[in-house]
Amino acid sequence: MTMRESRRIMSKPLSAMLFGVAVLAAFHLMAGHAEAAETRTVTDRVGRTVKIPAEPKHIACFFGPSYEKVFLLGGADKVTVMSITQPPWAQKLNPRLKTMTTMPSYTDPDVERILSLGVDLVFYWHHGKQIEKMSAAGIPVVCPSSGNNTPKTMDDFVRQYKEDIRFYGEVLGDKAKKIAEEYCTHYDERIKRVRAVTAGIPEKNRPRVYFISGRNIFGTQGRYSLGHWLVEMAGGTFVSKELDQYFADASMEQIIAWNPDVIIVGGLTSADAIMADPRWKTIRAVKEKQVYTSPEGVFLWGHGSSEVFLFAMWLAKILHPDKFRDVNLEEEVKTYYTKFYHYPLTTEEARGIINRIPPAGFERRKMPSP
Repeated sequence: MTMRESRRIMSKPLSAMLFGVAVLAAFHLMAGHAEAAETRTVTDRVGRTVKIPAEPKHIACFFGPSYEKVFLLGGADKVTVMSITQPPWAQKLNPRLKTMTTMPSYTDPDVERILSLGVDLVFYWHHGKQIEKMSAAGIPVVCPSSGNNTPKTMDDFVRQYKEDIRFYGEVLGDKAKKIAEEYCTHYDERIKRVRAVTAGIPEKNRPRVYFISGRNIFGTQGRYSLGHWLVEMAGGTFVSKELDQYFADASMEQIIAWNPDVIIVGGLTSADAIMADPRWKTIRAVKEKQVYTSPEGVFLWGHGSSEVFLFAMWLAKILHPDKFRDVNLEEEVKTYYTKFYHYPLTTEEARGIINRIPPAGFERRKMPSP
């Protein structure tokens, strides 16, 4: 064999090897471009910069009211797992929820289980350690609401809520962004309608309201909370606004001293529990039978729900019935559900939501003991 033939033979595997390297490099380059095209970066509501899928397909809703926001914006079919069982009306509108995977604890997320479900986006509370745990496993996590940026004025409250909705739209994609803008317009129109009437009501004519937001009759909220702004918006005085904590526990002595004119049961307890409790018999709201259970539709109206504007209208009618006689709440509920959930409620069904009565075939949610 000549030297020239030897070189020619040796060059063949070398050429093949070089060609393979080139192909592999091109593959990685294309993969890198594909990866870049399939992800995007967002800044969540607590200021974190997060790389998320361009089109999330398997979403975990671990932040309390996040499922109903995703549902509102047309992404219910993308929800794979959640942290709480959704209310009966949510299950009525989306039967998939009956078999949806529910994590036993959102405070200690099971990363292996989340990965096994193929989750590519998590909506979560602003809990640093848990976020780090999921992020370290390559699971994108966003916080859709900031508990550290409490609105100090009514205008801030209204603005921040719309910003939260728009953030969900940004995360979920172009179609969701359009729906988010439609929602914000709908929300604005109803909120302005309420505020136009209640803004001029003097303090002396505003009923004093105790708002129950927890799992028992002493769980309430404090200054600048959701309950604070909703009660003030509806034309009431929020009796617990002197408390510094967002979520607070009141004492029986405090409630007796406040002596509210109206009690709103917005949490997972019942108005009957208060009316039957002898400790409350001296409270003006109990004596005058002004104890009301907050409505519950796709979510609890008074707990960060997208139905929050309906809560404001409902409460305004309770506190100032003469001033809001022209507000047909049943029609407002029907209009909202048809427009955003694509479900044409009957008048009877709308009344069921307002009165916290589950749809036919569903049991009323069990309330814990007071």
